[in-house]
Amino acid sequence: MTDAVPPPATEYRFLDWRYEPDSRRLVGPGGERRLKPLPDRLLRHLLDQAGTVLAREQLIEQVWTRREVNDEVLSRAIAELRALLGDDARAPRFVETLSKGGYRWIAPVTRIGPVPPTGADVSARSASSGASRRIAIAVGILIALLGAAAWWHRTPVDDDDPAGIAVRLLEARPLTADPRLEFDARFDASGRVVYVRSGAEGDANEIVLVDPKTLAERVLLQDMSAMRHPTPSPDGREVALTLHHDGHCEVWSVALVDDRRTRLAECAPTPTGGLEWIDGGNALLYTGTAADAAHAPGLHRLDRADGSDRVLTAPELVEGGHVDPRLSPDRTQLVYASKRDNEAQMWQADWPRLAHRTPLLKRQEPVFGHAFEADGEHLWIAGDLTLYRALHRLRRGGDAQLIGGRGALSIDIAASGAAVWSEANYDADVWLRTRADAPWTAIARSNRYESQPEFSPDGVHIALISNRNGAESVLVADRRDGSARPLTLDPRQRWVRPTWSARDGSLILTAYEGRHTRLYRYRLDGDVATPLPGIEADAFHGVELADRLVYLSGHASGLSTLMQWRTGQAQAEPIGIDSVTAYRASPDWLAWNVRGTSTLRVARWSSLQTVREVRYDDGSGGEAFALGGDTLTFVNDDALWSLALPDGEPVRIASERVPNGNGPSLATTADGALAVVTLTSLDIDLMIADKATAPSVAAAH
Repeated sequence: MTDAVPPPATEYRFLDWRYEPDSRRLVGPGGERRLKPLPDRLLRHLLDQAGTVLAREQLIEQVWTRREVNDEVLSRAIAELRALLGDDARAPRFVETLSKGGYRWIAPVTRIGPVPPTGADVSARSASSGASRRIAIAVGILIALLGAAAWWHRTPVDDDDPAGIAVRLLEARPLTADPRLEFDARFDASGRVVYVRSGAEGDANEIVLVDPKTLAERVLLQDMSAMRHPTPSPDGREVALTLHHDGHCEVWSVALVDDRRTRLAECAPTPTGGLEWIDGGNALLYTGTAADAAHAPGLHRLDRADGSDRVLTAPELVEGGHVDPRLSPDRTQLVYASKRDNEAQMWQADWPRLAHRTPLLKRQEPVFGHAFEADGEHLWIAGDLTLYRALHRLRRGGDAQLIGGRGALSIDIAASGAAVWSEANYDADVWLRTRADAPWTAIARSNRYESQPEFSPDGVHIALISNRNGAESVLVADRRDGSARPLTLDPRQRWVRPTWSARDGSLILTAYEGRHTRLYRYRLDGDVATPLPGIEADAFHGVELADRLVYLSGHASGLSTLMQWRTGQAQAEPIGIDSVTAYRASPDWLAWNVRGTSTLRVARWSSLQTVREVRYDDGSGGEAFALGGDTLTFVNDDALWSLALPDGEPVRIASERVPNGNGPSLATTADGALAVVTLTSLDIDLMIADKATAPSVAAAH
């Protein structure tokens, strides 16, 4: 199941227009502009199939690749594209409408640059060198944000809400026209926006201040190190930020009057720290280093007058670090997140006493940023709270409501009600190599996020996760003919971690159900998923061997204890390994990683005594390793390695593709076949809605 649309050329020319897909730049008689992701994909698709009649259903499937788009959304997108080109539907020069047939690109098109590849092999060189460099820059600091995401292209209305509380963001526009990565935007007191801009490899990263009205911008700081979370002071005189280099984090400030830099403190080396000015700008909240090995990083208060630093929170390791502090507009409430791996719980506490705190989410969720509405009554949260990565409105005492802003990775709201957020659009594919000298081929390729590959016991099929139809679901690819079929699963749930049963060839799946996770068995011959009996709630990532079922318990609480249910036993029992972040199991071996370490441990099932420890740092959350026969394959220092168990030495695998996706991104077979997940493209742009207001929140109470 591969894309019908060929890869783009480096440039297209049609009549008086020039289109450059790498930078999403459209140049014509009216000047030039950078396209938003949706018009960009639509234009690219039409140009690549110029002269071909494209049915409406075909365009919806190939451009949006999800079920939720309807004819109205497609018509609006075509109208937007026509407006950009100055095209008239009644006398078209570019896009022709065919009655009951669809659309056709009618202008002559000249393609410049690479031609579409032939055959099944698409090598790593098929991605542009510019895109590869941008991915290399972004992965180091943004990989924690890149869980398997789903994209939402319409703003839904809660029909059950009589007050009609749904924030409309349809008028949002790109804040800048720069092709570089843009993220971590915050408003200052005058309505200007400060943000991080990341360029290609070898280029300096920048802190930029831009006026949304005039688009005049000023670069406040350039540095080769990664920078995050620029936060303007209340008086507008300086911007605080975190600077990351060589595994260290520092808090700095930049004075706007003369660009003078001042080092303020050492912070926790995590990209999700966040900053907040307090006491009228006389002090700063930030995520400081952990007090000791038994605690995660907590919130610190830095006094600017005397430089004193006071620890405000000291969370246990199991809770995760306290990050992203935000004060309510009336300065009486503090909201922050406790983040563990890629999921977080949100907390609201009274300020400044912090005597009591209340959890805001029903369970830990992928959360990337939050901001109070201008009146302080409710929160906007960028995350996956309703299975879709977008902006959500969290009503006090109620459920999270999806409000739009697809792909949102951050959010800030000004006193005027304007909103600014970073919008991510990225594509990851699963690639297969059957042997060391064989070419790489893409499996079930789309322009969405494919990940978590798992080979069947006979190596013929590969199960994987895709979000092409909305939230995460499961596909099964057949290596013999290249086909892929989606499993019949409940679309209201997120489905992850497919593994193959060694007993009957069924699939063991993990489903997110409200506050809990649950293990299911999916029988391919019956196309039905049924819960595994006797397994407790919050079980996660099950692997069924010939003599036992292995899984992680306590996923929601973060305890992550390895459990096993042996054949003939009345109930499951702990294996004796706790605080596990990830594990892999084969008939003879168990490999796992313990929270807070950079070491893989390997044991035989016969004794469960560690027989091998391997240094391991894959840079993407500790999930890029696999067991195949008696071989451990893993990523370390941006390279693939194999190790023959138990006594072999690590051997570097020659490969032009190294896993860099989030979550499980590597699978192997006993005969040496490899499946890896790699990012194909990544764009992060700033979006702004100058006036994003909702109906009166009083009706929500």
